[in-house]
Amino acid sequence: MSKEELILTLKDVLNENDENKIILLINSAIAYVNWYTLQDYSFSALESIPYDVLMVVIDLVSVKYHEKVWVESERLADYSISYSKDDLTMDDKFLLNKYIIYSIE
Repeated sequence: MSKEELILTLKDVLNENDENKIILLINSAIAYVNWYTLQDYSFSALESIPYDVLMVVIDLVSVKYHEKVWVESERLADYSISYSKDDLTMDDKFLLNKYIIYSIE
């Protein structure tokens, strides 16, 4: 999936036209997925993210968007979005667990 396709998909899913909001949510969801799986995925290298992981990113973006984290009078740079393991569905956890890197010492 290309960046443009992901943004268009989320514009449709969220019924949101502000691309900056969508990109901010995508980046924070990818950061959360990186923390969860110990991977190094990025929006700039979206093509290298497995399709399963992108579906989890879309789910996380949808969850945070529908929590109404946006305040119209503030700038996007002022937002801090955090996720918890409770934000992941059992299906999302199942998908991400396939991509966890385990460290053996």
